[in-house]
Amino acid sequence: MGLQTQFINMDADVKGLDDIQKYLRDLASSADPNTFNEWANRVGRTAKEICNDPDCKRIKLIKNEYGKVKFQFADKEAVDCVIQAIKTHLNSMPRAQQVIFKGFTTELEKIKIQF
Repeated sequence: MGLQTQFINMDADVKGLDDIQKYLRDLASSADPNTFNEWANRVGRTAKEICNDPDCKRIKLIKNEYGKVKFQFADKEAVDCVIQAIKTHLNSMPRAQQVIFKGFTTELEKIKIQF
């Protein structure tokens, strides 16, 4: 019996590998509750700039004792500012955060109708 050698062609798609690594980093960071809070704060700051609300009279970010962040709005336009801010940041967010903020945008549209 002789020794047999087989060659297996294993080409790796580097771009695909980069995408997988980015996805795994995104997934790891999205499991961190601080990641959501960081994005909520960014969205809040941007919304306040859009609405010209540096004194936080129209848009308020409130953190509860469990570390969760929620928004309070003074008027319908303030809700629009937050929706616009989310859209501004959406493509920069990790995928899991994108899903959360897209859902949040849907809820904000409902809130806007109630004003």
